[in-house]
Amino acid sequence: MADTLTTQIIQDGGRTAIIRGNVAVGNTDVVTSVLVDVSSLSNDPVTGQACIAATVQAVTYASKGVAVTLAFDATTDVPIFTLPADWTEQYDFTDFGIPNPGTFGAAGNTGDIVATTISPAAGDSYSFILTVSKVYASA
Repeated sequence: MADTLTTQIIQDGGRTAIIRGNVAVGNTDVVTSVLVDVSSLSNDPVTGQACIAATVQAVTYASKGVAVTLAFDATTDVPIFTLPADWTEQYDFTDFGIPNPGTFGAAGNTGDIVATTISPAAGDSYSFILTVSKVYASA
């Protein structure tokens, strides 16, 4: 059985998006799930430009049995940090944010934020709330 990802966009404003999600691990396969799909976020309300990347502002995380690596999606994913197994934590980066390196030319960057499971087992799960600042295409 494959992993099951459910997400909900709590807020999709002009500058900030808040995404909540739950992942139920289906088996021992290492899986990469898209947590923030920037193409699904709204355009800039002033210029109409598309959202092309997201800067991480805050992460609330809880896991049962599985560790997860958050990364910016690219040809070779760019790790943000690893969230430990059997752990609950809140990380606040609002003073500086963690910018998506794709805005600086990382190869194959999609602008998305992904999570990759580490040593998963059936029945493991993790939940998250990600707060991001949206980056828009230039006019």
